[in-house]
Amino acid sequence: MWLAPPVPPPRYAGPPRARHVAIAIPARDEAASIAACLAAIDVAAAQAAAWLASLTVLVSANNCADATAAVARRCAAPRFRLIVENIALPPGQAHAGGARRAAVDGAARRLPPTGILATTDADSVVAPDWLVWLLAEFACGVDAVAGAITLAPAERQQLPPLPGRDAEWQLAELMALIEHRLDPQPHDPAPRHIWAWGANLALTRRAYVAIGGLPEVPLAEDRALADRLLQHDFRLRRSTGPLVYTSARTSGRAPGGFADLISGFAQDHDQPCDAALEPMADFARRLRWRAQLRACHAQGGHGATVAAAQALLPPATILPETPHFGALWAAIEAASPQLARQRVYPARLAAELRAARQQLDDVSSAADQADSQAGAAGR
Repeated sequence: MWLAPPVPPPRYAGPPRARHVAIAIPARDEAASIAACLAAIDVAAAQAAAWLASLTVLVSANNCADATAAVARRCAAPRFRLIVENIALPPGQAHAGGARRAAVDGAARRLPPTGILATTDADSVVAPDWLVWLLAEFACGVDAVAGAITLAPAERQQLPPLPGRDAEWQLAELMALIEHRLDPQPHDPAPRHIWAWGANLALTRRAYVAIGGLPEVPLAEDRALADRLLQHDFRLRRSTGPLVYTSARTSGRAPGGFADLISGFAQDHDQPCDAALEPMADFARRLRWRAQLRACHAQGGHGATVAAAQALLPPATILPETPHFGALWAAIEAASPQLARQRVYPARLAAELRAARQQLDDVSSAADQADSQAGAAGR
């Protein structure tokens, strides 16, 4: 998440291919915000008219104690088909993950097999060019897009004091650049980011069905969805182009969600940083191993990858038989003590930023030297 909008990549300039799109919006007690959410989607639909074969928006009002569904039904939707469902999730599913799963499943049922599923949050407002950006990324051949989120200026002013926390976003940007250098993926070039947020996610219906739908977890279902896509070797683009403005409120509807994160940061200055961040030495080691094993898998398949991974694994570790590098890497990562993930704490942020800048300088210098040598050999 950026405190200010990130730098977007160059936009796809080819002719648009009209796609069927369905947007899923889980909403619980969002009567005060759902109208603005839907109005913003209507503006985005106007900009994306040439890219859309059809647009359906499903508001899944779950376990509401207010008039969310009634307010949503009264909203004008001239540029899309609006469907509002009022549902009661059972206690075991009445959480952030269950609510989003119900919404995305409902949207998927209303799409043809070649359609695109997107999801955002009821307390968020998509940028006017959000749909254009999403569809432009899909036009480049990816299977899923994780866009960026930020705060509108008025929302930023409502944030409580968060001393030093801006360094988290700086570290995340450096990590994205380092990942692009150490383990580049053609479908996910820089500028890019390292996150996946439920307020700004999209994937093909085909990919959604293939992975078995949204993982049934109570929290961090967005990260779990991204992980599942990668484990099936689907091409996930983490783009800074599609942008969503989210709420800075500190009293949220989903325990453990973004509102609780902001509230926790304000109340506890020693609270661990975002779970996507990790110490730079660990991060660089992980990327180098992943790049090495990815190359083994491309050249020699499963057996070559397992053989190369033995240096990371305890004796007698059994890895799954799978054609997908992503699933094999996830199993290796889970079994390897050397790849165990550590959290970054605020007291270490300044040191990790210095280490990240040095790492980026090192890998950039090495890449420049390799390019120079390749150029000399070609002359």
